[in-house]
Amino acid sequence: MSLNIKILFLIFFLASNLFLFNNRVLAQAPNFSIATTYQITDPDLENGDIISLNKEKNSMIRSTKAYDETMYGVYLKNPKIVYYNANADFPIARTGEVDVNITTVNGPIAVGDYISSSQLPGKGQKATEFTGFMLGIALTPFSQKDGTEIVINKKTYRQGQVKVAVGIGPATPTLIKASGGAFGTLKYIASSFIYNIGTSRQAERIFRYTLATLVALISIIASLYFFGKNVTKGIEMIGRNPLAKVSIQTMILVNILIIALIALGGIILSLIILSL
Repeated sequence: MSLNIKILFLIFFLASNLFLFNNRVLAQAPNFSIATTYQITDPDLENGDIISLNKEKNSMIRSTKAYDETMYGVYLKNPKIVYYNANADFPIARTGEVDVNITTVNGPIAVGDYISSSQLPGKGQKATEFTGFMLGIALTPFSQKDGTEIVINKKTYRQGQVKVAVGIGPATPTLIKASGGAFGTLKYIASSFIYNIGTSRQAERIFRYTLATLVALISIIASLYFFGKNVTKGIEMIGRNPLAKVSIQTMILVNILIIALIALGGIILSLIILSL
């Protein structure tokens, strides 16, 4: 075998193995759970619990709020990769595929469902709302027959673990599918509209100005429509019945006062909307 052929064969061999190695690494990378150690003083802490920041005490605690905006990560007893902080022994993962403690309080979990925190300390649940933050996406299912039984407020649920692709972030309308026929579709559209307003300061400002303008215009138009007619009729009645001039004028003034009060109320309400 000539030297050139040997060199080409060696290059081909190295390139093939490098390609296969990269493919294996890339295929396995999502399974890695990378964690950093923190100090958590909770005797009931369990592997797979969802952890949140306690801003008041500047510490880490188990999540006790649904869709917790201070959600930080998941406690893992034995993560694949750990970065150790001084005087901190509890690894918290914020990325990777992690086994998370969950319950069926919000219904059974299917692959692809979004998982968030719940009111049960450290336990996740299926996300069905647009508020707050999500922990990530469920990669394994969990039915009403899986795990172990748990009783909450005299109702029976199941608890266990699901594998979650962790990616903590705010909820979006894409998390929830429109379901339930026409009502479900309307709910989806309304929720999307509210979300867009809530997540965009500019949209929120436009909405508030639009609402304030509508309130002011409706109050003025409605007052003129319902009470303005009485003023017009009163003026006509003075010419037809001069003897009742004083009582008719009083009626006209009362209606004008009502128009002014309603219009003023609408304007004040508009200003309150703008000040929120």
